[in-house]
Parts: sequence; C-alpha cells; structure tokens
Amino acid sequence: MQQANYLQQLLVTLRTRLLVMCASVGIALEEAGKALAANDPGRAAAVIESDASIDALENEIDEMALRLLARSQPVASDLRFVVTSLRMVVDLERIGDEAVSMAEQAILMQDMPGFGVIPHVRELYTGAREAFENSVRVFRENDAQGALAMSRGDDEAVQNEVRIIQGIMECLSDPQCSLEPHLAMHIILVTRSLTRIWRRSINIAEHVYFISRGESLKHKGENREEGLSVSGGPVAAAIAAVENMAENSKDTSAATPVADDEKSPQRRRRTEKDTENV
Repeated sequence: MQQANYLQQLLVTLRTRLLVMCASVGIALEEAGKALAANDPGRAAAVIESDASIDALENEIDEMALRLLARSQPVASDLRFVVTSLRMVVDLERIGDEAVSMAEQAILMQDMPGFGVIPHVRELYTGAREAFENSVRVFRENDAQGALAMSRGDDEAVQNEVRIIQGIMECLSDPQCSLEPHLAMHIILVTRSLTRIWRRSINIAEHVYFISRGESLKHKGENREEGLSVSGGPVAAAIAAVENMAENSKDTSAATPVADDEKSPQRRRRTEKDTENV
C-alpha cells in the first residue's frame, strides 16, 4: 500500500512538471506571435532567451521519468503514461523551438519595409495556437475523445500552409506585386514553423489517446506526410522557387537569414532536428 501511494505521488509530480512545460511553451508561442504582429524585436529576444528554461524542463522530465521507470516499475496505464511522457516532452520542446524560429524571423524583419507577415499567416497562427491549447486541454482532462478528434485535423494544417504558399507564389509571379522575395521567404519560414507547431500539437493529442486507451494512433495518416516532404511536394517547390528569387535579387543584403542559419550552431542544430522529423 505504501509503495502504491509513493508511485502515485511520483506520477502526480511528473504530470505537474509536464503541465508546467506546457504552460512555458504556450507563453513562448503567444509571445512569438505578438512579436510578429507588433514588429517587436525586444519581445522576440525574450522568447529566444526563454528557450533555455524549456530545454531545462525537458531534461528534468526525462530524468524524472527514467528514475520512475527504474525504481517503481509501473504497469498498465501508469507505464503508458511514463513512457509517453518521454515522447511528449520531445514534441513540447520542438514547439518551443518553432516559437524561437518565429521570434528570430521577427527580429530579421524588423527593418524591412512593407511588413506583412501577420495578414498572410493570421489564420494559420490562430489554428496552430488553438491546436496547441486543445492538446494541453485534452492532456489535462485526459480526454480521449477530444484527442481522437484532434488526430483527424492534420489535413487542415497542411492545406492552410499550401494555400498560403500558393498565394505567395502567385503574387510573386505578378509584375504588379509589391511583395519582395526576401520578405516572402520570411513569411514561408514562419508558415512552416506554424504548421509544425500544429502537427506536433496533434502528436500530443495522440499521446493522450494512447495513455487513455492503450491504442496508438501513430502512422495512421502517413500519406499526408508527402505534401510536406523536404525533398518534394508543393511546399518544398515553393520554398526552392523563392530561394532562387532571393538569390537573383539585386538587393543581396536582405538575404541574411540564410547566412545567419549557417553561422549559428544553435539554429543549425534545430534545422537538422526538424529535417529528421518532417
């Protein structure tokens, strides 16, 4: 009896730390969106600085879960919860990384004329934020039905991204369009970050379903991954086209985001992680 009570206390502590990490990531996402909307580099810099605390929470939860597995040997739904927490923190940490990526784009765009990211991506930002908030809710309430409903929303995230990028490409092909290729590239990068946030939020919901029902929803819609393939698909084609436009532009000084990515080991590590998980 005493051992069972001790195990439950450990599980409650682990769950609490996961909810703290959810809250921290949610704040980073909200602040990154505000930084883009207000063209506020100071707010964006604060998002970037907060990433260290999210990473520390990931490490803490990993260690806590592994200790719990080794010492208490949980079974059934308790075991599913502990194992799933190790997966969930990865999605949460990556969502935090995408919020940082958005904040970095906000900083890089602060001096660009015709700032227009939010009008282009407002719908996608709203959808991604709602998806994250819903994933936290289903986790907090252990709502298996809500998690199952969320797992079916992957197509909407992809369709929003493709719609935005197609609109950008049509605008850039129009001689009367005032959108600069460099600004278009920033918009696409923000759009891709938002899509990843949306889809990783769906991952979290699927983890909740596994905890509750013991059934995995992973790989149930692998055909939907094709549209977001790094090596092919409409998104990759659009990005490649805008990159070519940016390279051929006379104003090469505005292409600093690519150089910054190459120079910054931290950004390069995040890019490599995202490439592995697309």
